[in-house]
Amino acid sequence: MSKFDGNWSSRFAIPWVSLLTAVMLASATGAQVKPSPSPQARKRMAQAVDKTLREGLQAKLPPHLSTLLGLSKEEESVVRQGVVRTGKTVQGFDVSTANKNDVVLFVVNEATNDQTLYLASREGMLRKVVTVKAGVGEVRRITGEDRKAFEKEKQFWLDRLAPVGAP
Repeated sequence: MSKFDGNWSSRFAIPWVSLLTAVMLASATGAQVKPSPSPQARKRMAQAVDKTLREGLQAKLPPHLSTLLGLSKEEESVVRQGVVRTGKTVQGFDVSTANKNDVVLFVVNEATNDQTLYLASREGMLRKVVTVKAGVGEVRRITGEDRKAFEKEKQFWLDRLAPVGAP
């Protein structure tokens, strides 16, 4: 008679299933955790969007960027825009005139022409990151570093367009 006689698979099944369940739950929970903006931050973002739609310059996102961001299929996207230039860095806050829930924050390094674009919702939730390096655009999987950089850009624009304490 072997040491493995009996129902050996059932002896390992319960611990194995428990371990597998724990791993799947941890993975699913980690993948779903996205920082949610506070009610005040959402309100300020909505104010920034509304102000940009009222007062922003009319501009167009080029077809290739609109496509990468998922705003159109190889067509320009008309936006209202706020822009700040500091040395060789250009920062922008674009709101789609077709859908005010499509907000694009971007940073361009004019020395290298590298660009990072963040597609966000009107409430300030990061939805997509697109980078352009050496003229080649790419949709990136959102990382923790991307979220930090997005939050920094968002704060830059909220401080200008919807300062704390503004009506």
